[in-house]
Amino acid sequence: MARTAVEDNSDGTKVGYRHIPTAAMGRGLSRLRPSQPTHHAISEGRQFSAQEQAAIRFALALLQGKWKIGILCRLQQGPTRPGELRRLFPQASKKMLTQHLRQMERDGLIVRTDLSGKVPHVEYSLSNSRGQAVSRLLQILMTWSADYSEPPRTESPTARPSFQHLNPADNATDRYIGRAQERAS
Repeated sequence: MARTAVEDNSDGTKVGYRHIPTAAMGRGLSRLRPSQPTHHAISEGRQFSAQEQAAIRFALALLQGKWKIGILCRLQQGPTRPGELRRLFPQASKKMLTQHLRQMERDGLIVRTDLSGKVPHVEYSLSNSRGQAVSRLLQILMTWSADYSEPPRTESPTARPSFQHLNPADNATDRYIGRAQERAS
């Protein structure tokens, strides 16, 4: 496990740490500073450097979790109480939602606000820095997904044909029956 800083204060001290499996995250992640600029390798027509790949892995690790993207999408609409999140995601256990909320708070994506009054309660909202940036990233991903949700067209004559129209279970059964019949004859 690599212990990686998730945010820098203005005085250079680290705030919050996240334990990320070293093998899954690749080498060089511990040297990556979140505010470090990266070049646009795709627009320049070159491969990503190891540091740029680590930056992408870091971003994906922050969003990794079954309910995190759904939670972030809901928080784009405004502050939300944990009970409302439980109603929105009934399949998610209370423990899992709490775990995701704590991770995202630790990573600086969301802010937890304790509100006092007649009935004290907690609200979560997107943070001004990382949370808003992730919100823009989710919008870009949504646009990309809408543009590319259609199956890709085969542009090359050597490209493999798509087998999505076939039922894999039927094909496996047919092959098995065919081989069994060949052996019997």
